[in-house]
Amino acid sequence: MSKSVMMLLAASTMLAGLAAVGSGQPAEALQTVTCARFPAQASSAFRAGVPPLKWRTDLPTALVPTVHPWEQVDFRTDWLNYMAAVLSEVQASGLKIQDNTVTMAPGAEWWIAPWMDYGPNGREAQLGLTKERGPDAGDLSPQSPTGPQVWAIGFYNREGAKALHDIFADPCNPSRPQLGWTFPAKTVSFKLLFTDAAVPYLAGAPKVRAYIDAAGSSSSSHPPSTRTKRQLQLLQMDIAVRDPRAPFGWLFGTFVWQNNQSGLYGDLTPVGLMWGNDPQATAPALGDFAQLPSTRLNSELAGIVWKGEDPWPERPWPGFQGRLNGPADNLRSSCLSCHSLAQWPRSPTLSIVPTPASRYTMAGLTDPARRDELRTKWMRDVPGGQLMNPQEATPGPNWGGATPFDYSLQLEASFSRMCSACRDGRLTGPTPAICRVAGLRQRVASANCPPISPNAFAAPSSAESEPPRQ
Repeated sequence: MSKSVMMLLAASTMLAGLAAVGSGQPAEALQTVTCARFPAQASSAFRAGVPPLKWRTDLPTALVPTVHPWEQVDFRTDWLNYMAAVLSEVQASGLKIQDNTVTMAPGAEWWIAPWMDYGPNGREAQLGLTKERGPDAGDLSPQSPTGPQVWAIGFYNREGAKALHDIFADPCNPSRPQLGWTFPAKTVSFKLLFTDAAVPYLAGAPKVRAYIDAAGSSSSSHPPSTRTKRQLQLLQMDIAVRDPRAPFGWLFGTFVWQNNQSGLYGDLTPVGLMWGNDPQATAPALGDFAQLPSTRLNSELAGIVWKGEDPWPERPWPGFQGRLNGPADNLRSSCLSCHSLAQWPRSPTLSIVPTPASRYTMAGLTDPARRDELRTKWMRDVPGGQLMNPQEATPGPNWGGATPFDYSLQLEASFSRMCSACRDGRLTGPTPAICRVAGLRQRVASANCPPISPNAFAAPSSAESEPPRQ
């Protein structure tokens, strides 16, 4: 068993008792987010004969004073135990991945985001997974091909779910956050990512069955009606924490599956933790790691998740020049870089990953000037509640002005899918205000959602309107 896993197990045991502090269900009026103008049959998670998803959507209306175990740990000096403390809260939920499914204890205080269940990448019917970016050849291992799929589901703790309640108080017409809006302090989100890829280090990983696209579909989009039940295995788990001590508001971390024969919470092995992009940090050669004061990486995973002693030209580092990313993610980006671009509408100048991809290939990045271009454009430090490009807040011709989503790409995806549903006529009645903003790619200018489109699920138009996935 590796040293990092032993530390993680010891810390999880030590902190498990703390995870329950303040977690008792208070007496309150919970609001289930359901829009009556969006029929169940229009949901990508609807399938005749399959029970509705079991995850909590009764968003809390109040916060409860809570001491979280990770608050007791200094992430700068003890990042492994910090990640273990966050993982202990997930463990306290009773989360299990076994018997081809995912379960959580009844009443566990973790909620899913609304409006993630529309379009070709929307929630599937069995577990509520959404389709993520398909890995490129060589992303997951030196021999991994193109074609595998990645599907994921994310959960918010009470603090994060309370913020979602405030935004979706009217489930058919959510409020648009204003400049400076943030999730409450102590918000935590975690996301489980599953893949149908055959990767050596995933031997023994927990398996699930879910309604996904045909084998080889990778990032391509298909109507939900064509999905079939197929097997996936756990690849990684991502965490995001709104910690008041973080210099820009958030910390992002990633675990990857390693078969350490230690059970789910011992076999989820920390890849790293980051709290800044270190925009000035450079490396002399393409394959080198920059000196990154705001990133911590698990060196034991060199040669497994990124290049070690053996050649692996497709993945010299987890994220750009040593910044954090998980194996499922775009190595030319980083966790913070990607999520800091969450906003409404989407930036007209910056995709959430370096674009065009043809310019930032590994061959293209042998050019130092091009590496500097990528770094200065995308590896910026952005305080939560602010835009990466502040000038985009100003309205102009054909531009309604942008507001940030405080690093939540899931919130942006929820808005995008709602507006796609309105545009396709699956959401009926008045057009949500968020969908009438000038500059929005899936904008609906009319006062009411247009009549239903006969091709709403026949083509991947809805997917093209969503923000690119990392």
